[in-house]
Amino acid sequence: MKEQLRSIHPLAWTIIAGTIFGRMATSMSIPFLSIYLTTRLGVSPFHTGVIVSVSSLVGIFASFYGGYISDRIGRRKVMLVSIASWALVFVAFALAEAAWAFFVINALNGLCRSLFEPTSRALLSDVTPKEKRLLIYNMRYAAINVGVVAGPLLGLLLGSASTGAPFMVAAGVYALYGVLLLIQFARYASDLHVGTTTGEAPLRMREAFRTASRDPIFMPILLGTVFCVMGYAHSNSTMPQFLSLSFAEGTRWFTYMLTANAMCVLAFQYPLV
Repeated sequence: MKEQLRSIHPLAWTIIAGTIFGRMATSMSIPFLSIYLTTRLGVSPFHTGVIVSVSSLVGIFASFYGGYISDRIGRRKVMLVSIASWALVFVAFALAEAAWAFFVINALNGLCRSLFEPTSRALLSDVTPKEKRLLIYNMRYAAINVGVVAGPLLGLLLGSASTGAPFMVAAGVYALYGVLLLIQFARYASDLHVGTTTGEAPLRMREAFRTASRDPIFMPILLGTVFCVMGYAHSNSTMPQFLSLSFAEGTRWFTYMLTANAMCVLAFQYPLV
């Protein structure tokens, strides 16, 4: 295991570390957005649901092209532009006061996430030998949950349900992440590739859909994942509103639920894999 860890590319380590702190920053702010909208700004539960869901709606369409665009113009450009924009999005979250502004900002949040995340995963694939990709992807997933263990608790301490301060913290974290990526990209420029890792022409979206539709295993898994995510989406919209409006300590218990969720993933992820 030590030999495998030593062989991981520095760019991959940067992404893993950035994932920890990025998810920590995001989970101290975004999960509380619906509570913030309903209790502080007085937005109706229905409109709050619309505002929260627009991020995923935009992400559905943008995610199809995130990796494709990075194949065409390079990982470096897509990641740096999207993460710089992401930092500005969190600044806008902290400054916004109107419901329509939150709708637009959260749509941009989904766009930035859907460009940055697929591209960062593609970069991990670029700099990692094929036999070690399972390890590196599991490390990235563990990094996500390490961040989510601490993030909601920090958000509770900072008053995420009633103040925009955590959004500014998230903006600072992503700005720093972007600076570190800029330094690492300059240092390891020779290891970056424009286009696919095999040197072949980038796969077109129509070809990708055609290939996926013919796979008898992948398509049922894909459809099942859609329904699973639909159910899980309640943790970002309906559940926090219900808990905060129904119980005096609802926000606190919602925080504990998020942390417990991430801790369970960390506990069972590697044994199951």
